[in-house]
Amino acid sequence: MDIPQSLYEILLAIVNIYSSEKRPVTSVEIAEYVGKSDGTVRNVISALKAMGLVEAKTGPGGGYVPTVKGAEIARGNVAFDKLWEPIRLIINGRPTQLYVLELDFMGLGGPLSPKVVLKVVGSMHQVTRGSRVVVGPTQATRVIVRGEVVEVNSSRREILVNVESMVAVPRLKARELMTGNVLSVSPGESLRKVAEIILEKNIRALPVVDGSGRLVGIISAQHIAKAFLRGEFTASVSEYMDRDVPTVTLEEDILDIMRLMDNRNVGRVVVVDEQGSPAGIITRTDILKTMTRMFDFSAPSRETP
Repeated sequence: MDIPQSLYEILLAIVNIYSSEKRPVTSVEIAEYVGKSDGTVRNVISALKAMGLVEAKTGPGGGYVPTVKGAEIARGNVAFDKLWEPIRLIINGRPTQLYVLELDFMGLGGPLSPKVVLKVVGSMHQVTRGSRVVVGPTQATRVIVRGEVVEVNSSRREILVNVESMVAVPRLKARELMTGNVLSVSPGESLRKVAEIILEKNIRALPVVDGSGRLVGIISAQHIAKAFLRGEFTASVSEYMDRDVPTVTLEEDILDIMRLMDNRNVGRVVVVDEQGSPAGIITRTDILKTMTRMFDFSAPSRETP
């Protein structure tokens, strides 16, 4: 977040005096610190309060104190991400009724662990210091953030999180992720023959297609192991294949593929073309390798088929 120099000067003064004195700072003190009139300082503070960078403390010993966001802006750059739609906050592994509206990333380029301020709506009693939270992916930047809550400000509806991991999911389609030219088998094929193919090709599963080449199921090494343990060495594919196969189109986004795998608790999906025929397979390993390549600058980029 960039702010005008005139505002930044006053904000920095508040942060410096507050850090030194450990108490609210008066406008008179700020005016003396920056060499400006008390009226000018008050006008600037009004703007800083509206921006959520400064809070006023009333009563004896009252004055102004920087918010978490204000303090971090005074010390360095803040990356701002305002969401188009609220994102449900995951706390200690469970979805909650707390929704994130904005994320302010702080200290991304610094030597210390980065932090993020979450602007939220909903019941804040669900989150406390030490809670483990996950938010994302955000709509614009597709960022997923995981970390630990270090401060909760209920009055400002802000949560300060120490970021432990952060990843931006790339904009990739199924055609860019899949392993193409997949082998397939018919429902009438023997499991023994499928086992030979799996061993020879070092693969874990094969799509099953009908006479028109349309996908009707999938047969895996696990299915074959189950049949052989039962002594059914002459069984056919149709007796053991899964008929409810998770499928995606060639243009499916990686985020939707990841969600499908998670919701269905599966390790692979079949990519089908417009005719319903297998065009490729995507596994969790394919996605992991793709994400890993993003951080290997020596690796050649993968060309889009």
